[in-house]
Amino acid sequence: MGETVPTDNIERVERELAKEDSLLANMLEQAPGMLGMALMFVVTIALGIWLRPFFDEAGLHAFGEAGTTQGRWIIMELGAIFLFTFAILWLAKNHMEVIIKYGLLAVLFLALCYTTVPGAHILLVEDAVVEPFVLTNESEIEEDLVFISSTGEMITQELTFGDRANMTVGLTMRDAFSDEIAWNVTLHTWPAEPFVFVTEGDYGYTVSNAAWIWTLDKETGEVLTQYQCFESAEGNNSGDTNVIPIDELPGLCGAVVEVVENADGQPGEKKGAVYIISANEFIRRSTFHDSNVTTHSAKWSLPALYYTDSPIHAEQLDEKHLFIASSTGAIIIELEETTDAPIGGNFMEVYPVNDVWWRNVTDGDNITAFAKGGSMFDDEIDNLMLFGFDSGKIEAYNWDDQEITVEDSMGVGDYFSGPITALSLQDENENGWDEIWVANSDGVHGLYYSNLVERVTIEDSTIADFDYLVIQNSTIATISDNTTNVKIQTGPFSESMYNISGIQWSSAAILIGIGLAALLMLGLIIRPEWYIVNTVGVLVGAGVIVMLGVTFVPTLVMIFMILAAIYDAWAVYRSKHMLDLADTMIGLNLPILLVAPQEKGYSMLDEQAPIRTPPPSSPPPSSAAPKMKVKRKKAKEAMFMGLGDVIFPGMLVVSCVQWITTSGLAVGISTLIGGLVGYFVLMGFVASGRPQAGLPLLNGGAILGYIIGGLIFVGSAAFSFGITL
Repeated sequence: MGETVPTDNIERVERELAKEDSLLANMLEQAPGMLGMALMFVVTIALGIWLRPFFDEAGLHAFGEAGTTQGRWIIMELGAIFLFTFAILWLAKNHMEVIIKYGLLAVLFLALCYTTVPGAHILLVEDAVVEPFVLTNESEIEEDLVFISSTGEMITQELTFGDRANMTVGLTMRDAFSDEIAWNVTLHTWPAEPFVFVTEGDYGYTVSNAAWIWTLDKETGEVLTQYQCFESAEGNNSGDTNVIPIDELPGLCGAVVEVVENADGQPGEKKGAVYIISANEFIRRSTFHDSNVTTHSAKWSLPALYYTDSPIHAEQLDEKHLFIASSTGAIIIELEETTDAPIGGNFMEVYPVNDVWWRNVTDGDNITAFAKGGSMFDDEIDNLMLFGFDSGKIEAYNWDDQEITVEDSMGVGDYFSGPITALSLQDENENGWDEIWVANSDGVHGLYYSNLVERVTIEDSTIADFDYLVIQNSTIATISDNTTNVKIQTGPFSESMYNISGIQWSSAAILIGIGLAALLMLGLIIRPEWYIVNTVGVLVGAGVIVMLGVTFVPTLVMIFMILAAIYDAWAVYRSKHMLDLADTMIGLNLPILLVAPQEKGYSMLDEQAPIRTPPPSSPPPSSAAPKMKVKRKKAKEAMFMGLGDVIFPGMLVVSCVQWITTSGLAVGISTLIGGLVGYFVLMGFVASGRPQAGLPLLNGGAILGYIIGGLIFVGSAAFSFGITL
């Protein structure tokens, strides 16, 4: 026999089914309003995404770039929300609706302009076109490049191999822009091969080929002095040479510089010195007027620079300091006259050189480029030194004739993709301040002013691979050294080639945007119907969404949303002042709310029903005279949603697109879907006759969508934005 199901269980199931049928029926009945509200939700956020590039390009971050990760601004925003709410309620309580209405209308007009003016620019103003830079001239020299100055002067060498009489190097000074020859000179290099190093000194260009030291006049190329680095040399018919260095040299000469300390001496009097790098030692040898003889003065040990294997730059900075850079390090050496005498030590010991500064490469990230010039950060600094690395890193240092310090204002760091192939400090616009020019695999980047705005970008497809970059008289020259030839390419540069930075403001677009905002506000005042309220509300919401979305990173926005949801729940369920605020806004017909009509013919002008349920009124006394019943037409219904319920999820969506560089749009769409899920859950509660605070569900859904989308498309980086107070 089957068991009898208890009657109460059957009734309970029937009640539950009836409830479900009733909820479904209510949701279907309210479907037009729900879908209409969902559409406005999506459209408002989509407008914010559409406006975002304008705000980003204009740098319209409410609290600056630093404020994007600072939590104190979120606290301030919450405080502003509290003050706004209680100010409205206080004014309403004291029957100051006129102040509320027109004060809010003024604020809404400004907020509306944040949408209409940018929108007018996006629709009406064409993007400015940057004129491309083109290399128009090309020349090739069948020589090897050995030196280049910041002003475009270069020294090339032509090598001749042969017997001891014909082993020569021809040096030629040229202008990189005109290819005009300033001077040339031929040097006999035996008993060493005709490969030379050049150091720019105060006295002249000091040239060394391991066996000889020459100093050339900078203007004429005349050989001012010649000294030998060897004691004796023997050669045979097979071309083999046995070179014996000077006794005090551990090897032959590397980089050298000649310093003149007594310019007006008599023959035989001390003139100055040559400073020689030999092996890992730094040697001073005294020089004399009208003599090619040098005598030993002092020696010091050097850190391993490997200058002779990978030279980059050598230059006398001032009377007392020499700068040397190779791929493995850089050093500033004090040009001392004597070494410190050991106290009770070994007189044969070589003491370390007095280096003012030493930068050694220890991680394999070699130095690939160097530049020196005036600082754009401080007009009192004439020696800004830039080092480019294989990784793309750029380091900046200041030299003040006494010490070297890190230039913290640079802030370039790992900004560029490596390697850095060339660096240059040039005054392209001739305003008295040098700009930083960086060449890498992407092309050429011109960084202007103290904030290093990239005003010039020349793509790598436009400009060929090169080793040096020189700019002079509105002309850019690239110099490529291929050991057997030097290729020079030049092209004219003009202001039309500057990158378009910031917003290209249009007076017509500004007037149209302000005019449209004024017309909408006028319509709101004259006839505050639901379609006008919604139009203004959607546009205002989009402007607020994009402004706050580009202001804060996603993590900070989510914190803001959580705190706002907690406040919204408290304001609806506990204090209930949010219901009073909604009633005030409805009564004033202001676009703080979005309105979704449930049926055709709805008019917001007829809307008088408050959101908060009024207290029951006492029945009339029985003795009261009967009144004539007047049959009134039932008011059409509509759904209402606070504009903040759209703004908060929209902020997170726009913030995703703004601050997540990889797959930001995908994470933003996931966030939007999450917000929509939260919205339909909220509508389920509303359809069942249980109005709810909107932000807990809407914000919760959007945050959940962000977490899921962030983990799928970005990973843990979606939560790493370095939030600070």
